[in-house]
Amino acid sequence: MNIKDLIPKKPKQKRSVRRFENILDTVEEIILTEGIHSVTIQKVSKVSKMKRPTIYKLFPSNESLFFGLSERHINQFNQLYENNSEGVRIKDPDWYMNLFVDLLAIYLNQNKACARIFFFLDSLPKSSFVNDQNKRLIATIVINTFDQKDIKIEKDKLYIASQICLSTLAISFNEENCISPSYINEAKKAVKAYLSTA
Repeated sequence: MNIKDLIPKKPKQKRSVRRFENILDTVEEIILTEGIHSVTIQKVSKVSKMKRPTIYKLFPSNESLFFGLSERHINQFNQLYENNSEGVRIKDPDWYMNLFVDLLAIYLNQNKACARIFFFLDSLPKSSFVNDQNKRLIATIVINTFDQKDIKIEKDKLYIASQICLSTLAISFNEENCISPSYINEAKKAVKAYLSTA
């Protein structure tokens, strides 16, 4: 599949932007009511009562629907993390990683469709590009913060730490359809243990 087919075409006109957002809202609704495997352009067309050609103009493939919704949530989470970490002068990496784990757990508990994309998208083989992109973008939030705070930890380590966090939270979500406090603590411990290795 061509990379152009994986990325939504973001509109500039107000009416088209509203349509774009409505499509993403519909994708979210389908994920919550029927599951991630039910998301197709045909299904979105049926639920949203929009014509398929209209949707294809903005989203050239099923995968681009996931890309668009993922990007929306990652941007919102990034803003949440920035709002809670900017202006903080603490130099302790554990503080920022604990904040990351706490906020990610809260965000995913409040946005179950996003959690399902983050945790279950790898079960759709055609969506591996979007899944990998999500992992990179989540890690980038941590990496950028550590760069801004001038906290020296290798980028690869921060990437792996963010994936350890996601994997631990995924276990809880898979078992309980939410992320429990005990798994939040486990994620913090696992990340701390990993980052303390040489």
